[in-house]
Amino acid sequence: GKTPLFYACESGNYDSVKYLIEYGADVNKENKYGETPLFYACPYENENLVKYLIEYGADINKENKVGETPLFRACTIENDILVKYLIEYGADINKENKDGETPLFKACEKGNENSVKYLI
Repeated sequence: GKTPLFYACESGNYDSVKYLIEYGADVNKENKYGETPLFYACPYENENLVKYLIEYGADINKENKVGETPLFRACTIENDILVKYLIEYGADINKENKDGETPLFKACEKGNENSVKYLI
């Protein structure tokens, strides 16, 4: 199930995320889909929240049950800064999900031109 950290990330509440981590919340706890709080932070276009999770040990290349990483999520929104940040911190740009799709495919599929530039 989802922990309070998942909900804080999902709502983009930086202060709550910081508080929960300072008091021992597991940044790599998985939900039933194999996703961690970082997956929930990426779609909400909050770079500071994503940076904080990574600085406190969030696994940037953690795969969910369909083989996707947080970078896949970031590529489906129009936030090239977040995509750039994830790549700079070691996100695997060549990772394929269970359907053989890559983050580049996802960015192209969504017409996210700026993210495509960082992925090629």
